[in-house]
Amino acid sequence: FTGESGVGKELFARMLHEISQRSRGPFVSINCAAIPDTLVEAELFGVERGAYTGASASRPGRFERSSGGTRFPDQVASLRLVAQSKLPRARQEGEIERVGGIRPIRLDLRVVAACNVDLREEVRQGRFREDLFYRLNVYPIHLPPLRSRSEDIPVLMTHFLRLYRERYGREIHGFTPRAMRAMLTYTFPGNIRELQNMIERAVIAANDESHIDTVHLFRDELFSSKPSFLMDEGGR
Repeated sequence: FTGESGVGKELFARMLHEISQRSRGPFVSINCAAIPDTLVEAELFGVERGAYTGASASRPGRFERSSGGTRFPDQVASLRLVAQSKLPRARQEGEIERVGGIRPIRLDLRVVAACNVDLREEVRQGRFREDLFYRLNVYPIHLPPLRSRSEDIPVLMTHFLRLYRERYGREIHGFTPRAMRAMLTYTFPGNIRELQNMIERAVIAANDESHIDTVHLFRDELFSSKPSFLMDEGGR
């Protein structure tokens, strides 16, 4: 999956897992940008006891724990070239070795990766391994930004309203027409993640037995000038 930050790549990956024949297996996600270079191999492939100082027990890595299910490396382009070199064999052969191990471990898993940059351009710039790119680029799906699919906004608003009403025990009846128009007009630079945060904020801010309005959704600091949809009905 490719697309801007916040478009819902992990949500789509989870949905793909849940509707597949692998749904009974694990869905294992990892943020590749958060793994230190020195720990990539151990984190992904696991460690055998005594492999290095401090390795007091054997433990499986993320690939091994996702066997029978789906492995989701997010922000895969953030891995450095040395770390990338560890992945093609696991992807192509379904086989890994733990750090300090002496035997290969066969796996049964599907890899669904995600990134928010153009991997072809990263390959051209020498920042991403070509062999890994072609092993991942089997069935690419681009998720457009929320501003390009405004028909999804009301559906997402309703979903997140239901979610946060239950979480916070609130009795919110819905959205005012003005709030709905405002959300359909807004460009959402943070995509679905931003919309989700706005609905949570609104559920917290609105009174029970009321409707969510623009004052509950938007803050002035989000805009260089106050847009018309944030003005009251009298234009003040």
